[in-house]
Amino acid sequence: ELFTGNTALVTAAVLEGKATKKDLAKSWISSYLGNFVGSLLLAYLAFKSGTLGDLPGAVNIATAKCSVPFDVAFVRGVLCNWLVCMAVYMASGCSTMIGKMTAVWFPISAFVALGLDHSVANMFIIPLAILRGADITVRQMFVKNLIPVTLGNIVGGAVCVMLPFGTTFGKWFQKKE
Repeated sequence: ELFTGNTALVTAAVLEGKATKKDLAKSWISSYLGNFVGSLLLAYLAFKSGTLGDLPGAVNIATAKCSVPFDVAFVRGVLCNWLVCMAVYMASGCSTMIGKMTAVWFPISAFVALGLDHSVANMFIIPLAILRGADITVRQMFVKNLIPVTLGNIVGGAVCVMLPFGTTFGKWFQKKE
C-alpha cells in the first residue's frame, strides 16, 4: 500500500460509507510507517551497494528539497499527489497493460520533470543523501520536507482528486433519507 494513493482511495471509501474514520487512520498510519521503513531500508541498501559511485545527485536533490519554505514544499506536495492520484485513477479505467502504462506515464513524468515532491519518494532520497554526507539533519528532513510535503500530498489526493469525483459521481454530501 502506498500512502499517497491511500490519501485518495481510503478517503473516498470513508465518504462513501464503505470504511470508517478508524479505518482511514489505520490505513494512513500503517502505510506511512511501512513506506518509511521500506524507504529507509532501500536507501541503506542502495548506499551499501556501492553502485552510486561519487556522483552528487542524491545530495544535491535532497539539499534542494530541504531548502524551500514550508508553503513551497506544501504546494509541491499538493501538485505532486494530484498528478499521481490522477495517474492511478486513469489507469484504473484501462483494461489493457499498455493502456495502464500510457495512463500513468504522462502524469508521473510531469511530476518528476516539474520537480514536485512525493513524500514516499522523499523518504528514500533524503535518507540516501544523509548517508552520502548531505548536511541535513533528521529534524530538517521532517520539518523542512516530510511534514509539509505529506500534508500537501493529503490535500492533493483527498481534495484535488477525490473531492470533485466523489461529489460528482459518488454519494458525498447527499442527504440520507
